Amino acid sequence: MLDLGAVSIEWGTLLFQLITFLILLGLPVGLILYLIARSNRKQKTIAELERRIERLEQEVKQNRKKESQ
Repeated sequence: MLDLGAVSIEWGTLLFQLITFLILLGLPVGLILYLIARSNRKQKTIAELERRIERLEQEVKQNRKKESQ
């Protein structure tokens, strides 16, 4: 028991409040970190797809030049 003069808190109540507080604090932080990581992963995927498209366009241009010669 934690005695604060006129108010005393039992350890069970204190631990329950602490755990609840940490969960409520950690949940939004974890969600924000997850969303940031997902956004970064999507940006990397989009960049890779754009590189692939550029390479394919270059190959098509090269093939057209070869066919016209």
